[in-house]
Amino acid sequence: MCRLALINNNGLKYIKEKYNLLEFFDYLQLTCGGHGNGICIVNNDNSFYIKKGLRLTNEKIIKIIDNNIDKLKWVIYHTRRASIGKISNTNCHPFKLRDKVLCMNGTEYWALNALNILNCDITDTELILKLSNKNLYDTTKRYSSVFIGIEKEKVFANRNNGPLEYLDTNTGGKIFSSDFPENILSSEQVYIAPKHWIEGVEIHKESLVHYKKYRR
Repeated sequence: MCRLALINNNGLKYIKEKYNLLEFFDYLQLTCGGHGNGICIVNNDNSFYIKKGLRLTNEKIIKIIDNNIDKLKWVIYHTRRASIGKISNTNCHPFKLRDKVLCMNGTEYWALNALNILNCDITDTELILKLSNKNLYDTTKRYSSVFIGIEKEKVFANRNNGPLEYLDTNTGGKIFSSDFPENILSSEQVYIAPKHWIEGVEIHKESLVHYKKYRR
């Protein structure tokens, strides 16, 4: 298991102003990460930049965000807790294949069997990315884990059967996260994320289950 987040520009500003972005990332890392971090910056022109590794601290990630805040559209954040694949720089998420990007929270055990047969030291996430062929968004709907990625210049989030929450701010902020700290969870705007979402599709909050109701 790992922790991940997908946050648009207004969502980043919301967390920075009302809470603390470093504390938010540290919370995700401490709850189920610590085996390497990664970030993907998606710019307004849909170009993207990936940085990841065992020594990539959340402080360094915040600096990358701050240096790009005026031109970025989305940030994908991932902190790894290794289950398949060694703890290494190359096995940190996100993974890139041409114009596609993918990170994951969960374990796909069928992939473990396949990788043992192949004697490959890659993660199940990277294997899924390489096997996705043409449609990554639809392919990752078939599995049980949580996936966040990019395909055809659009970000997407597939919750499937895993944990993923969603916060929609009044300022246009959209924040998908494996979990939120208690100070953010107290917000009335936190919901269980849609099972499947891709950029450009409107999210109707009235159709979502409120997090507090779900927790009862």
